[in-house]
Amino acid sequence: FNMTTALYCFQLCSLCYLLLLNRQTFVSPLSPSSLGSKKIRALSLDVTGTLLATREPVIKSYHDAAHWSQLSNPPSQSELKRGFKIAFRKRCIESPCFGGVEGISGRDWWRTTVAQVLYHANPDVSHGDEEFDRYFRRVYQHFGSPAGYMVLEDARNLLSSLQVESSSSSSSSSSEKLLLGITSNTPTRHMESVLPMLDNLHDHFSWFACSQDVKHEKPAVEIFDAAYRQAKFWLPDLEKDEVLHVGDSYACDYCGARRYGFRALLLDRSDNPAVTAYQDWLEGPEYEGKSLEDVKGNTITSLEDVASLLL
Repeated sequence: FNMTTALYCFQLCSLCYLLLLNRQTFVSPLSPSSLGSKKIRALSLDVTGTLLATREPVIKSYHDAAHWSQLSNPPSQSELKRGFKIAFRKRCIESPCFGGVEGISGRDWWRTTVAQVLYHANPDVSHGDEEFDRYFRRVYQHFGSPAGYMVLEDARNLLSSLQVESSSSSSSSSSEKLLLGITSNTPTRHMESVLPMLDNLHDHFSWFACSQDVKHEKPAVEIFDAAYRQAKFWLPDLEKDEVLHVGDSYACDYCGARRYGFRALLLDRSDNPAVTAYQDWLEGPEYEGKSLEDVKGNTITSLEDVASLLL
């Protein structure tokens, strides 16, 4: 352990800190050369925070559900915020991938999690089974309905641009068209219900690798490997460095994808009040060429920048 190593560690720690507080500092103009000379044949996208966001703050939805269900001694929004932060992190660590590792359903995972949210919001208040079931069902219904999520504007614009480009080149072979897929730390319900109910958003994508199914979450190699295998079904000769992954998490999306061998862009959502960073305790793995300049040169603020790079 020498001064060079210490300086490198300090730089990486500073990077993570600044990315969380003011990632706009790292945004720089990109050009097609930023991604290298090799053609991008597949685009992998994260879901929450990249394509979608909740229509309102999660805590407000939990609070409104408490009043709708006439929960006795309902916690305040500040109490729920504290309870959610504690409970969500605890559950993600003890039962990763929304129950996928444990082998329970996503609904059961969320039922236990919501119960812990209430407990950590106000440990002195308890609720009977019938009362809690009424509250939980309201919360779970909300996030399984169109009222729960919205497609972010730049995501909609990107997908529209890619669809127009695909239609204009309809005479091209399928191997020449850009393949789109999902690689996300989300419950299976996002793949099977949330995306389809938002204007059939799922129709844009050919593969769906989600952590609950794979039983591994980004930045783990296994979930990127699942995405790559699914993509190769459509493009059997696809190489890893022909896949571009884009997401809003430095650790999960950018470092995870780069370590696996995909090319990657970090989507800076720090100025978007609709986007909340989850799983911010995860650490970004090492990859070849990891540096401040590397991240700075591959950070964007809008998914529309992806279209300008690829089209």
